[in-house]
Formats: sequence, structure tokens, C-alpha cells
Amino acid sequence: MKYVVLFSVFSMLFIGLAQPTASFTVSDNVICEGDCITIENNSSNDVVSSSWSFPSGTPSFYSGMKPGQICFSTAGTYTLLLTVTDASGATSSASQQITVGAVPNISITLLDTIGGVPIPDTLISMYGGMWPTGQITSGAVIVASGYAAGDSLVWQTPNGGNDVFCFGDVAGVCDTVIVTPFYDSYYILNNISPQGCIASDTVFVNVRFRDSVIISVPDAFSPNGDGVNDVLRVVTNVDKDFNYKNGFNGDGGAIASMNFQIFNRYGQLIFRTTDPQEGWDGTFHNKPLNVGNFPYRLEYRLISGFTGSLNGNVMLYK
Repeated sequence: MKYVVLFSVFSMLFIGLAQPTASFTVSDNVICEGDCITIENNSSNDVVSSSWSFPSGTPSFYSGMKPGQICFSTAGTYTLLLTVTDASGATSSASQQITVGAVPNISITLLDTIGGVPIPDTLISMYGGMWPTGQITSGAVIVASGYAAGDSLVWQTPNGGNDVFCFGDVAGVCDTVIVTPFYDSYYILNNISPQGCIASDTVFVNVRFRDSVIISVPDAFSPNGDGVNDVLRVVTNVDKDFNYKNGFNGDGGAIASMNFQIFNRYGQLIFRTTDPQEGWDGTFHNKPLNVGNFPYRLEYRLISGFTGSLNGNVMLYK
């Protein structure tokens, strides 16, 4: 029993001599100008007071266990310092560094031609742009400026990049493009710094919708499996591949919505689609139909807002 008492007294003395331990975590060590971080105080061993220093932060000093949100408006690398004190006056300190990245610059401008002069938001023809052969037509030219070495330029377009042709691609930086939208469109360029900070700019391109857009349904097709004219589709002279010279290839590029119905000679509906890309393969309930004449009805709305309808007959051959 004597040894147990002596050990207990020794343990109490040892615990009383334990020093406070300063420790904290931050929500993020790399942020951008104007961003804020949160801090968690993980200090231990009977800490009774905590004193914080946040150079260039708001606030720059704080006294208390939980400093809350700290915001930084100036780029740089800063050392955050925590000093804790216990009841006996013993102290301990801990520090962490954070990097505050500068928000990059970016500006995009419409030009009248490649290397030309700036113009306001522009009006182009929906047949403008650049053919895959490289021939430049009347598309809108957009040029970027204000970015720095190491920045990444990312274009956001309404067509997933399919209507953007890059001309300024030096060291992976696409800073000059020709765009060929089908319809009125905004183009956004994001400049991303090495620290992940983002700046954006936007231009608007207005598109003159051509009255020469043609919607048609072929008057015959032959679903015999030879790979030629096997599927009946609504066709248009505006292509989804933005080539415009392919003619009637069934892409339905100018159609925003449609209702295409095909009937047999008894007036029974045997095929219907609202998808401009989908066609009829000459079957009904998965069974091939015989040679014959089939009435159809088409109602459509173009991307310009224009609506129309077609009625006619299509001949199914074998």
C-alpha cells in the first residue's frame, strides 16, 4: 500500500508539470485574394488563453480559443501564429503558412478579323465561321489579353467547343478563336492561375438566322440493309458538324423541336419521334413492312423560333 501512495503522488506531480501544447488546423493552405479560411484550435494541456496573429488578415490579431473566419485581400505567403498559455503562465507556440494567390486578369474582345481592330458585340451570319479545310469566312473573331505566363485559358461555349476554332495556340494557350454559333450566344473565357484563382470575361455574338434554311422529308427510301438510304429522317441543309456544305445529311441542325409521325394506309400511327437525329427504319413492332406508300405529318420549330409543318407521302422500296 505504501508503494501505491508514493506512485500516486509522483503521478500528480508529473501531471502538474506538463506544459501546454499549441496546435491548430486551417481549412485551406492555398486560397485566392478575397477568400477566407476557418481555423480549429487543437491545443491541449490545460490551456487558459490563446493569442493569434494573422499577418495581412482580417482580423490580423485575435485573443480567444476560436478565432472564426479569417479573410485575406492581399496576395502573398503568410505565417499564422498561435501562442497558448496555461494557468501557471507556461506558454507554447505553433505556426502554419498559407499562400494567398493573386486573382488573374483576363479580357476578351471581338475583332473585325484576325489581327484586326476591336468592334462591339457583333452580328454574324449563321453560315459564318471556318470550314474544316481552314478557309476563314465571316465568323466572329475573339481575342484574349491580360493573362500571364503559367495561366490556363478555358473557353466556355454553348456548343461544347464544337464551334470554336483556335488560332492563337502558343505553348498551349488558346488566346485567339473564331466562333461559329448557330444562334445568339455568349462566350466566356476563364483564366485560371497556378494557385487555382479564376478571372472571367464574356462577349455576346448575335447571329442572323438565314431564311434559306430548308426542312424536308425525302419522298422515298429503301430499308434493305445495303447501307444506302436505309433510314427515313427529317433532313435540313444546316449540319450539326458545322460544315454547312454537306447538304442534306439528316443532322437536323436547325431544328429545335419537332413531331414527326408516319401512318399506314388505314391511318394507323406506325412511327413517331421528336428527335431530329432519329429516323424510321421501315418496321412496325420490330417487323419489316412491305413495299408501299406511307403518309407522314411533320410539325417543327427552328432555333430561330420560326414554326412550320409538312404533310406528304413517302414510298418504301426494297
